[in-house]
Amino acid sequence: MDMRARKMAEALCVICFVVMLPGPSLDLHAQPAAEPIFKALNPAGYLPQVDLVPLAARLPGLEGKTIYMITLASPKDPAIDSLASKVAEALTRQNAKVVQKKKETTYSSDDKPLWDEVQKNADGFIYFGTAQSSTTTFSAIWAAGLEKRGIPGVTVIFDFFHRSAQATCERLGTMVRIATVPLAFDTVTDRQMSEIIDTTLKALTMPLTEQEMKTGPHLPARPPRIAMEGTEDQIQKYFYDSGWTDGLPIIIPTEEKVAQMLKGTSHKPDEVVTKRMWPGPFEVTVEKVAISGVMAGCKPEYLPVLLAAAEAFGSGDNAATVVSTNSFSFMQVINGPIRNQIGMNAGIFALGPGNHANATIGRALRLFVHSLGGGRVGENLMGTQGNVSAYTFCFPENEEKSPWEPLHVSQGYKREESIITIFNGGWSHVGNYIFEGMEGIEKLGQAIAQFEWPSGAVILMSPTKARLFSSKGLSKQDMEERIWSGATLTMKRFKDSTYYRSFIGPDLKGKLSYGWPKEYLDKPDDAIIQAYPRKHIKIIVVGGEVADMMQAWKVGSPSTSSIDQWR
Repeated sequence: MDMRARKMAEALCVICFVVMLPGPSLDLHAQPAAEPIFKALNPAGYLPQVDLVPLAARLPGLEGKTIYMITLASPKDPAIDSLASKVAEALTRQNAKVVQKKKETTYSSDDKPLWDEVQKNADGFIYFGTAQSSTTTFSAIWAAGLEKRGIPGVTVIFDFFHRSAQATCERLGTMVRIATVPLAFDTVTDRQMSEIIDTTLKALTMPLTEQEMKTGPHLPARPPRIAMEGTEDQIQKYFYDSGWTDGLPIIIPTEEKVAQMLKGTSHKPDEVVTKRMWPGPFEVTVEKVAISGVMAGCKPEYLPVLLAAAEAFGSGDNAATVVSTNSFSFMQVINGPIRNQIGMNAGIFALGPGNHANATIGRALRLFVHSLGGGRVGENLMGTQGNVSAYTFCFPENEEKSPWEPLHVSQGYKREESIITIFNGGWSHVGNYIFEGMEGIEKLGQAIAQFEWPSGAVILMSPTKARLFSSKGLSKQDMEERIWSGATLTMKRFKDSTYYRSFIGPDLKGKLSYGWPKEYLDKPDDAIIQAYPRKHIKIIVVGGEVADMMQAWKVGSPSTSSIDQWR
């Protein structure tokens, strides 16, 4: 046998040997492996203890009584105006004195002078909300304030927002009486209208129930530590059905994963981070934040950022925006060394998908709203269209490539501090890419002057764009000044805005503190004025160096928190 034939024979023997090796026996009756069972920790926040306050004693009758009927000056609602007119007629027929009053301040303010007037002159009141989630929430708060002063009343709201108003009453500890109107008001029959008016008026005279007279401290039951035990699919469904997710699959927050997450901070699991997680407000502990962090897919080293975000969100002016029908979102900006320590992306695609830290930290805040704050779509999360930037809107400033000081330094912090800033808004923006130099700044200023509620604008500049202006000797403050000075309107157009009636006008009269110059009250209609208070224009440098781009987002009301304190 020649060498070639021998090698072929050896190869065949090896093949035969391999083929003839005994394999595992095939059990046709074997059962599939059982799915693993997990115990998922409960992400729900804690309702705080409330002091139950009874409603004011009801009136023995309406004859001869003075009833204040209070509607919002803005936003105006033709349906409510029509209903208020019919209620006033019914009161007059019962020989009651009707005083119709417009609440001139924003719906979210208490308005003590009006409370004082009602307390001094009224025997009862009827407060009318509008077809908006935020105005409904604050109608219950406003009515509760009068009830605590001993004035019996009722708040009239649209039925679509009833659960939101009821939840507000529960957390206040004052079960304000509510009369509801169909959201499809134009379909209301004469009989239904009669029933609505009858219910409204009876709320002023029907004796208090035992529940309405309760007093003393009340601590709502705390959720169990373990939310449920089951397979991954079962837990995913349970969390989704409970309203604890953003609609996307979550990482199951098992005891082991949460314990690993808690290694990211030196703070104790039961330490309270905030007592105002919206839309609750719910009390939130370090462990609860860690649970949501696991669900979002965060790493333990991100936990200090998450804790600072929860604290900043709770301290911010977010009670109205989170429930608003205006579809707000929240921009999170990270500054300081933590950006690089946890691998955040401040360069190309910083605002887009692709970076684990940016994406999951941004996602966590939305999970805070749903799981920690009790947010439920269709109950107290009522954004008419919603907002895609509500899924995740988090990025670090590109401090290394910026020619200017970063945001947190402008706010008075040290460069070596790690800070998170949360802005609310995010429901309109304008981009600017093709215009060179100051022409682009002028157009940007003109564009942001048209934003619906001129409360603030953050301009996101790429490093290339920022250096272009810096090379001309312009500081960040110079650029903010130019954008601010170019965002102009005529006084007439400014006053024609719904938000002027709701927020800006009251601010000019000293009833709020947004910061518009008081001299605007004396300006003629043709005067050219700046649409924003100067402090409400901010520049942040973010993105890559591939083009000199910038974009402006309609966001404002920044709240900040130290990340370092949560390490």
